[in-house]
Amino acid sequence: MGLAIEDNMQRLIDERGWTVYRLAKESGVTVSALYNIGKKKQGPYAETLVKLSDALGVTLDELVRKKTRNTVMKGGTSND
Repeated sequence: MGLAIEDNMQRLIDERGWTVYRLAKESGVTVSALYNIGKKKQGPYAETLVKLSDALGVTLDELVRKKTRNTVMKGGTSND
């Protein structure tokens, strides 16, 4: 799960033209915590995920789920 969150977080940061430092400022999550999200055996705390999803303007689902080839995001359907 941590790697999917890390990948999604980086994609969302890139889409907004932000840096990790900007996300840290907007979310209130430390830069070191952001860098460690994909490195831990356990995923981040729920409170951290809520802060990140709020700052990025996405749902928790969009932040934590591994994006698959057959999944259509933003109100679409899945072909799975």
